[in-house]
Amino acid sequence: MFKALLFDMDGLIFDTEAVYKISWQYAAETMGFDLTDEFYQRLIGVQDPDCERMLAEHFGEGFDLAEYRTIRDAHYHEARKAGIAFKEGFHTLFAEAKSLQLTIALVTSSALPETKLNFGNTDYLNQFDLVITAEDVANGKPEPDCYVMAHEKLGLSAKDCLVLEDSNNGMRSGKAAGCYAAMIPDIVPPHQDVVESADYIFDSLDQVTALLISQK
Repeated sequence: MFKALLFDMDGLIFDTEAVYKISWQYAAETMGFDLTDEFYQRLIGVQDPDCERMLAEHFGEGFDLAEYRTIRDAHYHEARKAGIAFKEGFHTLFAEAKSLQLTIALVTSSALPETKLNFGNTDYLNQFDLVITAEDVANGKPEPDCYVMAHEKLGLSAKDCLVLEDSNNGMRSGKAAGCYAAMIPDIVPPHQDVVESADYIFDSLDQVTALLISQK
């Protein structure tokens, strides 16, 4: 049985990816650029600075990154005033993991302020045994740094850990770190390399809960 669950956040715990996508595309359109769905998929699971570098390279000269950030962030913070919903099945999965006395870590590409904003007034963030955010690693997903850091800081072997991810880059990160990994796709379906390397591909977090129960 796994000793630890390592949770991604955006698109896995929270239904944030759709909001991010709208804001990123809105800002590009406002500035006269076309951020296509196809290109946006390449940004999912990647830290914001790397995403912004990719955008600047993609759009080339005439793309004002500072202006883009301002428009995008203003749109996103306005859109999320209504609150970000937890993904279906998270509450039950978290409770089951706690009842089994599993170690639980949060390993996200988002920065700490955004992470705190998402969890808001809930007590979930305080219940993680470890929280790793974008500020903690030099190389973000799909590099394995964050998940290597997670299992090492927890004092566990990589094979003691089940990574839970919604993105292809997150899955690549978890597998490269040597962990078991389960994908619960959100916006983007698993790519062929992820299909071949994934230990599990589920439709929902409820199936992760069922997996834990089956291993009792």
